[in-house]
Amino acid sequence: MNTTQSLLEGVVVMLAIIAVMIWLKKIGFLKKEDSLLFSRIVLQLTLPALIFSSLVVKEFDDRFVKMALIMAVVEIGMIILAWALASLLKLKRDVKGALILVSAFGMTTMLGYPIIQQVFPNNSMAMEEAVVTSEFGVGLLLFIFGPLIAMYFGQTNIQKRDIAQSVKKFFVSPIFIALIAGIGFSFLPLNHDEAIFSTFIRIFKLIGQANLLMVTITIGLVVEFKTVKSLYLFLGMAVILKLGVKPLLALWLTHHPDFTDMMREIVVIETALPSAMLAAVFAKQYNCRPDLVSLAIMVTLVLCVLTLPLLFSLAF
Repeated sequence: MNTTQSLLEGVVVMLAIIAVMIWLKKIGFLKKEDSLLFSRIVLQLTLPALIFSSLVVKEFDDRFVKMALIMAVVEIGMIILAWALASLLKLKRDVKGALILVSAFGMTTMLGYPIIQQVFPNNSMAMEEAVVTSEFGVGLLLFIFGPLIAMYFGQTNIQKRDIAQSVKKFFVSPIFIALIAGIGFSFLPLNHDEAIFSTFIRIFKLIGQANLLMVTITIGLVVEFKTVKSLYLFLGMAVILKLGVKPLLALWLTHHPDFTDMMREIVVIETALPSAMLAAVFAKQYNCRPDLVSLAIMVTLVLCVLTLPLLFSLAF
């Protein structure tokens, strides 16, 4: 089975589970508020377990740091591009901020890892690259620039304390702790075949395997379809920038012999994902058009089911 087919099948599987969750929410078996519990399980349990178990059994590859730097360059480039386009179209200040948030940052953690699990099954090297690239190339920038952008373009004065608290949350989060612990353990001369060690890792792997289900349940409970009256321009720009321009920019930057096909494929997948859900949190907190940000997240989430496999098949 080729990678494109695996990607398509993985997206279809996730979409099917999401559809079931939407139906369960519609009949009242589950509620939107339940998504808070499932998202907490993802961020504090299954995702950290997946990250740790993926990193601890592999030797750290410093090439992945280069991929993280490229991802960071892509993120910053999209911030500048979205700002320039919004300025050219003379969008309102808060709308401009909303466009930057949804164009620059994606669901590399929430949705990227489950998709990569599906596309590269039982491939710990692929997960290692995805984790390092996502957390250092996206996560850190999201927690620094996300609130800064929302505060600057929203209607709230910028407070250094708020930015510091956001960055602190990233460094003390279970995700970052799992990242550092996994990398640290990978440098230790441990016998991976030893019974105690293998049992220890097995526990984390079993927990991590639940991540795909928890993520799809969360997305299914959160997603809502609302009217898009008079918002076609904003949504069109968000879709083109996030689902089109960003992955193409990443593809161009990684067009070098130093990068393997798998490395390029993973970066394209991570950059072609929907807008980050945390963008809506920052937009809501600092009054930077959270309605537009939330709607753009839902639209890019639905459309990426088509655009991601299409772009991937054309690129590889």
